[in-house]
Amino acid sequence: MYFQSNFIIRIYSYLQDYHDKDIKALFSNAINLFNALGSWIYGGASPKIIYPEPQLFIKKANNCSAESFTHLLGYINWEGNNLYKILEDRQWIEDHYYESFTLRKSNDVTTGMFFMWRLGWLIVSMKDVSKENNIPNLLQPLKTFESLFDAFGAWIFNQQELINITQSFQEFEKML
Repeated sequence: MYFQSNFIIRIYSYLQDYHDKDIKALFSNAINLFNALGSWIYGGASPKIIYPEPQLFIKKANNCSAESFTHLLGYINWEGNNLYKILEDRQWIEDHYYESFTLRKSNDVTTGMFFMWRLGWLIVSMKDVSKENNIPNLLQPLKTFESLFDAFGAWIFNQQELINITQSFQEFEKML
């Protein structure tokens, strides 16, 4: 889900500079994939819920004609292939399987998702910088960010209590 958050933030950033209807549709597909992943990981839905979403997301990404967007295509295809491999290895691909996911509609949930996407982007960015510069991961900050990400996921997709988010924020404050 961290990588999908990264995609969402990068696509959103692209849309801030370029108003492209194909990329806007791709943004919507990226959110749907994020919600399918969250529904499985945190909400207890079948993992088979995931398969149709990456298929649509990667297909739309590869059909985008925006030349200034091509730098993200390699990254999207690489991560998409990794996700397909996981689904295939675990035999979670079922062409005719369909299960819808629903989220509570509220400003708090929307704000929580925005924050969750940014946390996912930050986690991926920290891991990328650490890998590129041959610096060992900053274990405690990553664990704290991942814990906060998971607390938001549990609250958004599984309707758990806000107390987990509050506790994760307290750990975050201690870390700082």
